[in-house]
Amino acid sequence: MAQAAGAQAARPNVLLITTDQQSMHALGANGNPHLETPAMDSIAADGVSFTESYCTYPVCSPARSSVMTGLMPHETGVMRNGEAIADGIPNLGEHFRAHGYETFYAGKWHLPGGFGEPAGFERLIGGHTLGAHMDEPLATKCVEFMHGGPAEPFLLVASFMNPHDVCHWIRGHEGSRDYDSVARFPAAPGNMWRDPDEPEYMQHHRYGNFNRMSNSLHISKEWRADDFRHYVHDYYRMCEDVDRQIGRVLSALRFRGLAENTVIALTSDHGEGLGAHRWTQKAAFWEETAKVPLIIAGRGVERRAVVDSDALASGVDILPTLCDYAGVPAPSRVTGRTLRPAIRGEAFDRRFVVSELSDLGFPGREGRMVRTERYKYVAFNGGERPEQFFDLDLDPGEVSNLAGDPGARARLERHRGLLREWTDRTRDEFRIPAGAA
Repeated sequence: MAQAAGAQAARPNVLLITTDQQSMHALGANGNPHLETPAMDSIAADGVSFTESYCTYPVCSPARSSVMTGLMPHETGVMRNGEAIADGIPNLGEHFRAHGYETFYAGKWHLPGGFGEPAGFERLIGGHTLGAHMDEPLATKCVEFMHGGPAEPFLLVASFMNPHDVCHWIRGHEGSRDYDSVARFPAAPGNMWRDPDEPEYMQHHRYGNFNRMSNSLHISKEWRADDFRHYVHDYYRMCEDVDRQIGRVLSALRFRGLAENTVIALTSDHGEGLGAHRWTQKAAFWEETAKVPLIIAGRGVERRAVVDSDALASGVDILPTLCDYAGVPAPSRVTGRTLRPAIRGEAFDRRFVVSELSDLGFPGREGRMVRTERYKYVAFNGGERPEQFFDLDLDPGEVSNLAGDPGARARLERHRGLLREWTDRTRDEFRIPAGAA
């Protein structure tokens, strides 16, 4: 019994920090000079940052369901905001609790409802609708938890809201504005050009005004470049706001001597359009909306201050990776993979990752994204223009759709094949339109 107790004490704590709507590049450690995020940067300095990291669905609840289960949204049954994970699928808290961990959750849950009760976790604090009201008390509860001398090993999820407040910011800034000085604003995105022949699914959001996401596009459709610059500037301030609260949690972790025995993961549920392609908010497969920070650091992480720009990572990888570092067997059913080989600097053989979208005011319409080492393929299951295909090496801003280019036909067909392989393997009912195939 004493030997078993010693083994239990040797297992690392796990701290999972999530933000809401933070793009990959909205982080100082990722080379952005327009904001300061010292707390999140300190996590990057203590581990490995994946810069080819994609959410499984660029909307809150479905993406969160993947982080919590290691499964894709079509597998969890969460294809829209506020839906519950299907019965019989253990979430992160339930799985770690079943393997001897005390498990705690603070902040936004969204599975189901806005802030419901997370099964498998002891709730430290619930959430509010705005990060401005939620993130500080959330951090305070986490600090109190650390100073309370928690039994080890523990799993703590600190689920912050910002920079999601930009969703509310835009609804208070309709129309174009004049500015006395724009020197404090970042430059306008270099890829603000909008393709007039983009898929109908996307145009439906641009020109509709039927839900909150499409409403933001409706508000910004007449904006000038300086309006987008204002938007991005204030968004970065929200990133700095949440960083300050994350810093408080990390300081308490270190002050209480818990950091040396804690593996830390930092990610976000999805990104933010930030005016690229004149797109604001989420629900699109652009790099700005689909790529998110993903950092693994702390106890057991074999390398420090490393940026991995090769491995294709996904939100489904977080649960199996944390299981690996915690010495917990992964659930019997996971679609994700442990990232530990890539973290060690070993070969990580993955050909592609996938992201999903379902109808948001467009009944029956769904989309899928396939991201390979060089290319991005996007398909929707309807419309006369259902596909996009980008060469990200030559066109990182995604302004030249090669789906209709005869010279790209072989590469396009290869990516269609990868999507078919994926849908067959994961029992995904999505189908590419016959005309495209």
